Amino acid sequence: MPPFNFIKQEVRPDSIPDLKVDATFRKVPKNAISFAIWKIDEDRLEAVARPQYGTFYDNCAYIIYAANLVGHYASHETITREQKPNVPLERYIHYWLGSQVSEQNRSNVVHKIQELDTYLGNVASIYRESQHHESARFLSYFKNGYDVLSGSLLNAPKQTRLFQLYGRKWLRAIELANVDWAHFNSDYIMVLLMDAMTFVWIGRSSAGIERRSALAWVQRQQRKDVPLCVVDDGYEQSMSAEQKELWNKVLPLQHRMVYQARQSGGDYDSSNCCGNGINGINGLNGYNGSGKSDANANKFRIYKCNQRGRLHLDQLDVGMPSKDDLSDANGVYLLDNFGQSIWLWVGAQATQADALTAMGNGRAFVKKKKYPNTTLVVRVLEGREPVEFKRLFGNWLSVWQDNTRGHKPVSTKFGKLDAVLLGERPKMAADTQLVDDGRGERIIYRICGDEMEQLPPAKATVFTTNASYVVNYTVQCATVVPADLASVGIKSIIYQWNGSEASAETIAKADSYAMASFESLKEPGMFVQLYEFDETPHFLQMFEGKLIIMRGQRSELLHSNNNLNWDFKTNIMLETFLLKIYGDASYNAKAVEEHPLSSISSKDCYAIKTNHVWVWCGQSSTGDAREMAKAVGALLGESSLVLEGKESKEFWQSVAMYFNQSLVINGQSCSSSTTSSSSSSGAGSMCNGSNNSNGNGTGNISPTLSNNCYLNTTMPSKPRPPVQLFLVWWEQRHLRCEEILGFEQRDLSADCTYILDTGTLAYVWLGEHAVSQERERYTTVAQSYVQNAPFGRRAATALAVVRQHAEPNVFKGFFETWDNELGKGFVTYEQMRQQLATIAPSNGLKEGSALILNNNQKDFDGHKKYPLPVLVQEMDMLPPEINPLRREVHLTHDDFVSVFKMSFYEFDELPKWKKQELKKLYKLF
Repeated sequence: MPPFNFIKQEVRPDSIPDLKVDATFRKVPKNAISFAIWKIDEDRLEAVARPQYGTFYDNCAYIIYAANLVGHYASHETITREQKPNVPLERYIHYWLGSQVSEQNRSNVVHKIQELDTYLGNVASIYRESQHHESARFLSYFKNGYDVLSGSLLNAPKQTRLFQLYGRKWLRAIELANVDWAHFNSDYIMVLLMDAMTFVWIGRSSAGIERRSALAWVQRQQRKDVPLCVVDDGYEQSMSAEQKELWNKVLPLQHRMVYQARQSGGDYDSSNCCGNGINGINGLNGYNGSGKSDANANKFRIYKCNQRGRLHLDQLDVGMPSKDDLSDANGVYLLDNFGQSIWLWVGAQATQADALTAMGNGRAFVKKKKYPNTTLVVRVLEGREPVEFKRLFGNWLSVWQDNTRGHKPVSTKFGKLDAVLLGERPKMAADTQLVDDGRGERIIYRICGDEMEQLPPAKATVFTTNASYVVNYTVQCATVVPADLASVGIKSIIYQWNGSEASAETIAKADSYAMASFESLKEPGMFVQLYEFDETPHFLQMFEGKLIIMRGQRSELLHSNNNLNWDFKTNIMLETFLLKIYGDASYNAKAVEEHPLSSISSKDCYAIKTNHVWVWCGQSSTGDAREMAKAVGALLGESSLVLEGKESKEFWQSVAMYFNQSLVINGQSCSSSTTSSSSSSGAGSMCNGSNNSNGNGTGNISPTLSNNCYLNTTMPSKPRPPVQLFLVWWEQRHLRCEEILGFEQRDLSADCTYILDTGTLAYVWLGEHAVSQERERYTTVAQSYVQNAPFGRRAATALAVVRQHAEPNVFKGFFETWDNELGKGFVTYEQMRQQLATIAPSNGLKEGSALILNNNQKDFDGHKKYPLPVLVQEMDMLPPEINPLRREVHLTHDDFVSVFKMSFYEFDELPKWKKQELKKLYKLF
């Protein structure tokens, strides 16, 4: 049965066009880019006014409809624009449930969703959202975050109001129904709005970006004549007497109780952490809601839904999920991402009844499995799957073709593309991943075990698989114009290439040397870490496609002390070997030693060195690939070109040790592969045992090529997956993240760290004011990411590190527009706080106060804080992380001063015996 064409026919089979649809929905244009929000309160459906977009009530349900061009993203600022009927649109319906919503409202919103879905012709993806657990797509609609007001206070008289603020990229401001210490947590920022004063309480574990967003939120509340007081967690006693009097009226300090860590399952279970189901496995497949790596990443369960009087599910027996598992266009499939998210896939030929009941089936599954009620449930339609769904499948080919950034293939002739031209055309630089034409100066260092040597520049570029190499490359830029230099972005690149057989010791030493070289750069630069199978286009362009990678066994012959003047043409000790040529252009070609051969393809080219140099080209190989093969053959000596089917008897006699005549004439071996060849270089061990790429499951194919280890060597003829941007940070030794859909340059905040995953290279972007742990441990950030990245990616994935204000043109091109000046006037949280203090100097700080001395007592502030009654308990009753001999560091500053009548800074300078006496006196020893 041919696939259902959604573009020509918008209404599904067996549709019910006359189904009663609310008159409010009928105002929605069907063929237009648009964004609208409706509120459901009891039995009323009312459109939300545009100024109120981003403000919700926790006792109501809301419907959000977003329609945008394919590959683009709608937001609350989207203006309705009619489109021609043949212009394809992406349509999304979200229904959002507040934490206090009634069962009646839950039921009403489901019925209204079905009406809107039917009116649109059942062509939209439907998301069930819950307060605190929204999807990345939902959050992307509100760039400044959103507010949730308490429905119970809607008609209450004006009074003191308490807000709980959290979220790095998207700030959530949640109004609490009552003012109580129970809502306080060191991870949050709390805002207390009183008639006479606005208090901003800063939790000690909150991030700088959250603090800046919170202060900006307070400024937007239009309370310009009300004084502002910023209070630090544990330093409430630093307030002035007047401020403390106001504070104590509603939050008595003697009742202070602040939780020190996020409680799992509480209000804030996850910061939209990747893999909690918020957009499927929307990026870091291995992350669950707590930010911990999940061994079941990329191995979710797939069920076929069958209606047998009631919902019946048949689990499919699949290993690595594949798009092909969704084979029945008449059926419905349920994907269980281990309780992190539930996806319902509706086939193109399924009935409208199936499409309408899919969400109900998903909710029934959540209840049956006893998953949290807040679990994200999404219904998607065949042919209209959102990118978040496609990323669940490593082999979903269409996602590799839907390039969301609008890039188009460019010419494969890059010889004349210099750094300035690519800087002027950043999208071309991003597409080609070329910083310049590769003709700049390069210095190569080889590391193997404890040995490190600089390779003579005249030596042929030969890498061995048992070594690591560090290349210091200077970008060639024939200009001194500041604007041109700024468009290029960098002047140096430190490359680190690790062979597949390199020891851990070798790689560790290469890591150390490469990072030291990067840190010592006195000019803007980039650090790129590569593995044998993931060379980037610019790296290969540096060698003009003539990089030769040989087995580790050749290492001693190539690099022994008496071989400094060695070359292929004169050294008889290396007279027999075979190189397979990968790629067909200078930016994607290289030669890799192969032995023994199990199969070959008519699409391949080889350079064979025996007593003569032969360049063998298959019948189906391209002219460009043959040119690259001939260039490699010329490095080996005087060569002869041999075409498949026209080999001479002399050729067969010379190369019999590599392959026989029958093998070549057939163009492929009798094995099932047409492209693979065995390698003894240990390459297969890097591929983590993925399924064979040909899908037939045979086991006699080289793991190297069957797992697409050399996938990126054919770029850009193979399109890459859509680019993803993640805000990342460390939390309790785990890397956590938020994906930013529809990203732009303004989403990069100077006090944060981001990962831009382009499919072939993962960029780590370090903000100028990012925390030191992230700035100094950037390789750990990158490696933690790729170990849990989409498509079951190997840990040996190309990584790049760029710093703010030193971004290369290849990075800038992934953003729609790039302004080199943007971000240079960044205002930090401390600066914002000082600016606000000059307007309303009411923070009560005095010179020499304990808060001013905060920098001198990092050891004190870095510990979890507990109330005094907890700390004076018997030793076996103490929380496990407390050292019984250092209980005092777990007091808040205020409690410390109250007990010891001095600050920790003063206490720490006392003699040891005096400190012990005081601790015994107050039962803290």
